[in-house]
Amino acid sequence: MGNTAVIQYRISSMAKLDYKLPVAIVLLLLIALTGFVHSRARRLVAPPRTFTQQTPSDFGITNWQEITFTTEDNLQLSGWYIPPQTEIGAALIFVHGLGSNRSDLLDQAAVLAKEGYGALLFDLRAHGLSEGRQSSWGLTEVADVQAALAFLLAQPAVDPDKIGIVGHSMGGAIAIRAAAQLPQIRLVVAESVYTNFADNAARLTVSFARLPDWTAPLIMPWAESIAGVDSSQLAPLQEVASLAPRPILFIQGGRDKTVHVSNGSALYETAVSPKERLLIPEAGHNNLFDTDPEIITQRLLQFLARNLQTK
Repeated sequence: MGNTAVIQYRISSMAKLDYKLPVAIVLLLLIALTGFVHSRARRLVAPPRTFTQQTPSDFGITNWQEITFTTEDNLQLSGWYIPPQTEIGAALIFVHGLGSNRSDLLDQAAVLAKEGYGALLFDLRAHGLSEGRQSSWGLTEVADVQAALAFLLAQPAVDPDKIGIVGHSMGGAIAIRAAAQLPQIRLVVAESVYTNFADNAARLTVSFARLPDWTAPLIMPWAESIAGVDSSQLAPLQEVASLAPRPILFIQGGRDKTVHVSNGSALYETAVSPKERLLIPEAGHNNLFDTDPEIITQRLLQFLARNLQTK
């Protein structure tokens, strides 16, 4: 009887272990999955910082300054200031995209600087050398543009009636949003801009979270909870018409896999004149200027001459 009891006890113990082991494995897998989803979602909110390997000097610009300025929520932002070199006094704020840095639009700024335009290129919050822990995808970044604008308005070489803004991707969305709130911005150049952040969640998940597009319904809400932002509120399509009568130029690549070309079409149709659009058929999301520097330079100079120099 004693041996039988021992055997029954061992069988009972093994049965319990057989039950607990799968449960433990499932729990471990869930913990691992949760950590993985969190890390990928966070890449959308706080992408790994990148730092510029170039300066304006690499483009033949000698009269530039390394600067810092502070936002109204007390973040110190880092940037470059190139004073305007003609009596026109026109200057542009350049705003990079998510996960990039101030050098993102340096090639364009350098070309325009050689024509006499001033430029302020800076790292958005939580990017490059600027302070900040995470992005809000354009919600609080308007304060970054406001601080950049205040810096330019304090410069004696800058005509306060001749300040424009150039933004790429998220930076273009920020440019539209900032211009809608800041009438001192006289014109906008919006490159590779989406209509609505939420509507482009699948493509953004592929580009930044490095996951298949079908994971977007899982990743995006998680990223929103980290950022504390409702991405459906980040909709340049709802704000672009309010810029009129200030002019806007849209530039987009025909082979953009991050923001489909239809976004640019919808934004252009919604915008109120004066408005212009330039499509670079062979360009993707991040290589607009590299693909056709001549036509972009030509159109930028024409756009600025018509709308900024004559103010």
